[in-house]
Amino acid sequence: MVGLVALLAGALLLIVGLIVWQSARSGAVRDQRSYVLDDAIRHVHERLGPESPLARRDVKRILEYEVFYLQGLAQADRRNPVVTVAGGHEASINYIASEIEARHGAAYSHADIEEVLRLESGYLAAIGAIGEPVDLGESE
Repeated sequence: MVGLVALLAGALLLIVGLIVWQSARSGAVRDQRSYVLDDAIRHVHERLGPESPLARRDVKRILEYEVFYLQGLAQADRRNPVVTVAGGHEASINYIASEIEARHGAAYSHADIEEVLRLESGYLAAIGAIGEPVDLGESE
């Protein structure tokens, strides 16, 4: 009887040890490519030049509307992949500028929005969310 209890206790300890080992192993492999808006805002704002007219709240507003823009593209047709360009492009810049002006009455220059999106692409590269630039030239 004592041998059976010792065997069951040993098996229980082995199972607990395996669970702890598996948990520790899976926790170390977490994906670091999480986009955190506050981190992106901080990254961009710290890198804007002193001549920039944009305050932290302006950077936040621009990045939030870029996220809205990208979500709108993704929702349009989930069966077709969405081609996005880190650093923005003319359609995204126009959308951001017009939405912010219509909803908040604030006007940002296209150059300022483009600079924020360019700096955001540096944040995306820093967290490993994007790789090398892709050539978007004409396909064969």
